[in-house]
Amino acid sequence: MILSKRTDYGMRILYELAVEPAWYHSARALSDRHRVPEAFLRKILQDLRGAGIVVAQKGRTGGYRLAKAPEEISVGQVLAALEGPVPKLACIVGEDCEIDEGCPTAPLWRYLERRIREELSRLSLADVVAMAKAEVH
Repeated sequence: MILSKRTDYGMRILYELAVEPAWYHSARALSDRHRVPEAFLRKILQDLRGAGIVVAQKGRTGGYRLAKAPEEISVGQVLAALEGPVPKLACIVGEDCEIDEGCPTAPLWRYLERRIREELSRLSLADVVAMAKAEVH
């Protein structure tokens, strides 16, 4: 699975919002801190807002913050909002496989696909923060 810059930037932004969930962060400040073009960042935030992951508040003290507690937002939800449905794992032959029905490795790919989806659903933004903090120390 290859993730886009959009998801990389989105996860970095959400990490920051998860570290300080009560604060509103301006798009400009987030853009500057993460070196993301502001227009691109706003599109990412718009998709996250549409998915119910962040909320926005207008005004001088406004900005963006998480819509729910970091523990309640899964990495799978974020990926779905920014990438669309998680793609299926495919073998090297692709959809033109002539032995798809009796393929001896198909169960492996289905198993890995299921495990990836389960992990993405299980891991929350709070877990992402904990992982990052554990790596730093």
